[in-house]
Amino acid sequence: MASNASLYASSMSALATRSVRKQLSFAGVGTNVLGAVLVTAFGLYLTPTTLTHQETDDLQALAIPAIALYVVVSFAIGGWLIWWRPLRSIVSWLAVDRPPTPRERDEVLRYPRRWAMGTFVVWLIAAALLTALAASISTHAVPAALWPTLLAGAMACAMQYLIVERIMRPITALALADGRPPTFAAPGVGIRLVAFWALGTAVPLLGIAIITALDLLGVDYDRLQVVQATLFLAVAGLAIGFVSTQFSARSIAEPVGSLRAAQERIADGDFETRVQVDDGSEIGLLQAGFNHMATGLAEREKLRAAFGAYVDPGLTERVLREGTDLEGEEVDVSLLFADIRGFTAFAETADAHEVVARLNALFGQIVPIVLRHGGHANKFIGDGLLAVFGAPDRLADHARCAVAAGLEIVAAVQRGGGGLRVGVGVNSGPVIAGTIGGGGRLDFTVIGDTVNTAARVETATRKTGDDLLITHSTWSLLDDDAWIERDAVPLKGKAVPVRIYAPRPTR
Repeated sequence: MASNASLYASSMSALATRSVRKQLSFAGVGTNVLGAVLVTAFGLYLTPTTLTHQETDDLQALAIPAIALYVVVSFAIGGWLIWWRPLRSIVSWLAVDRPPTPRERDEVLRYPRRWAMGTFVVWLIAAALLTALAASISTHAVPAALWPTLLAGAMACAMQYLIVERIMRPITALALADGRPPTFAAPGVGIRLVAFWALGTAVPLLGIAIITALDLLGVDYDRLQVVQATLFLAVAGLAIGFVSTQFSARSIAEPVGSLRAAQERIADGDFETRVQVDDGSEIGLLQAGFNHMATGLAEREKLRAAFGAYVDPGLTERVLREGTDLEGEEVDVSLLFADIRGFTAFAETADAHEVVARLNALFGQIVPIVLRHGGHANKFIGDGLLAVFGAPDRLADHARCAVAAGLEIVAAVQRGGGGLRVGVGVNSGPVIAGTIGGGGRLDFTVIGDTVNTAARVETATRKTGDDLLITHSTWSLLDDDAWIERDAVPLKGKAVPVRIYAPRPTR
């Protein structure tokens, strides 16, 4: 990918790395502290229980200091094991400014998932400790300690995965800068959507279902406590569900939007457009696939440009459209041979670079004329050119197009040839047109007596002194009297002299 070098050159500055670490700190501390506060408030004050007031006071007096102590210890130990230690190897890779190894890339892609799983273990330990404390007060306090802690832990971990995955995207983009993410490197879009659903809908509804089920089973809950707990969970579900839905929509809409914008730039002809691969799921595969497609289109355009520089553009388009196997077929065409007069003598005295530059300048005038009249610049033969009118693309008036091109070529060389002249011969008739070659090298060409005659007619211009001669076959296809017949000339390889015509002098 063309942008890889610049990606690694800029890499992640120390400031950007610190920014990611700071955001991860806020994600870890913020979500877990919020979860601890909510589970403490809900478990100790809102969860319906059958405890006496004294048991409730004893539980609160025991649980609040224990929760505070556990939060401090878990941040010190869990933060190092879950958050910072895995990030240290990633930061060390970024510091050396090079592409990641496969192992380092996998560490980046798995970091959000490992973070969430490790954090859930911390919450499981918290649930076990709180359950043990509650059991020491009363077995009736166990539900109020256990299920709110587990549900809050699941919610906190789901939220942390989504937040951490988003924070890590700049680093993920660097880890995936060399290509597509490995299959199943990160949870797919479906699993993420399930996480959003669990975060915003399933967990609060499960809490309401637990309270309702216990009440229906005959647990003697205070009705006010049931209403308060249910209302709290419903409000929490609505609020968190709205936020998680917005988060879910953005996590998919943003990369899809960037792909759409890049696709529009490709459609406008900007084949160097690429998108940043910053996701380890199917979205990342889609981003990498788009870049692969764009690279292929760019290479195809370069090939088209290079191919068009050596092959007539019309033939280029046909080969790209139909393939290289252009079968031979008999077709009526007009052939134009053009040869620069006196160029051999000029080449003997001029510098090689000057010879090539002069010849290219002349053909730079001639070839556009051929193309403009619907012809195909078939071959460059030294200082000569063979142009075909009527193949590979059919031209009903190929004779008129060939003659018009010949007249314009003569006039153009007279004006800008630097003292050189051109001889042009045109002949019309049937030829065999198709691809000829072997050993992996093919050439579109025309074969037949019509071709040989056109070449001989161009040679005859030196004898008659004309710049342009056409054969009787071509003249018979024209509907004008702007031609004067020259004496028939014997041509090499022809048993019968060929009737030829030159433009009638203008007064």
